[in-house]
Amino acid sequence: MNKKSEAVIFSLPPDIGKLVLHLAKAEHRTVSELIHEALRQYSSMKILMELHKKAKKRAKNKGLTAKDVEKIIDEGREYRGLKR
Repeated sequence: MNKKSEAVIFSLPPDIGKLVLHLAKAEHRTVSELIHEALRQYSSMKILMELHKKAKKRAKNKGLTAKDVEKIIDEGREYRGLKR
């Protein structure tokens, strides 16, 4: 039998538990959906932080300043029509 999800039990401090219940109700979601989204966002943030760290290291190795990198990013945005 292929299981689609796995139940996980964990504890939260009372104030965080109340916040989770409040947010789920306010967003018309289940607590499970809210936790799924929070974990997806956390995962995305970790990936972006790692990419930033690697890009910063590569820029430094190439002798680029933060201003140089910002200019390159802005040029890329303009090229794609994504001006700030």
